[in-house]
Amino acid sequence: MYSVIILGGGSGERMGLGYNKVLYKIKGLTVIEHAAKNFIHDEDFKEVLVVINRDDYDQVKLLFNHPKVRVIKGGNTRQESVYIGLNDLEDTSYVFIHDGARPNISAESIAKIKEKVREGSITLFTKANESLVYHSGNQIDEYINRDIIAMIKTPQAFLYSDIKEAYELAKKNHHEYKDDASVMIKEMGQKVFLLEGEESNIKLTTQFDIKIMEELL
Repeated sequence: MYSVIILGGGSGERMGLGYNKVLYKIKGLTVIEHAAKNFIHDEDFKEVLVVINRDDYDQVKLLFNHPKVRVIKGGNTRQESVYIGLNDLEDTSYVFIHDGARPNISAESIAKIKEKVREGSITLFTKANESLVYHSGNQIDEYINRDIIAMIKTPQAFLYSDIKEAYELAKKNHHEYKDDASVMIKEMGQKVFLLEGEESNIKLTTQFDIKIMEELL
């Protein structure tokens, strides 16, 4: 049994929108509706939990009219919002955690994660396809071997009981993290396995990202 937490707490500052970027419309749907749709249509998902900024809650709640979707208010940080979501989920075995600013997650990637998460915690990634360097100011210090670099994406998926315990420990220990895999690794000492995803699973950050996504969708 699977559930998904979709996080919609982003801003549109770097995109110059003046409002939450997950509310930007592409092809008649908001970004967060696109991010949720393949989970909604997947019969294996019992619950789709959308965690949104308090300021945008009323607007986002009106977007979803499906029995498996619930919209709840998040916290002040991504980590707080995930914690709230984990504690609000009903009975489930595995939980996916997905950024609502990634509207092009494919049904194929979701299916692959569903299969692999039964063997352990999973995060999608893509390979680095450009040269990477350490630098100081405006000069190159050293090249990095890009063959050992992974570009981390979401969804990330976990046994529900494990990721919930990991977030409980992070809260108790006052530790802060940028993503869910790092919480699992640092708090639980568990491995998180990589599953190669699609480069089209872009996180919307800039106006250029929007132009790409409008073509992809």
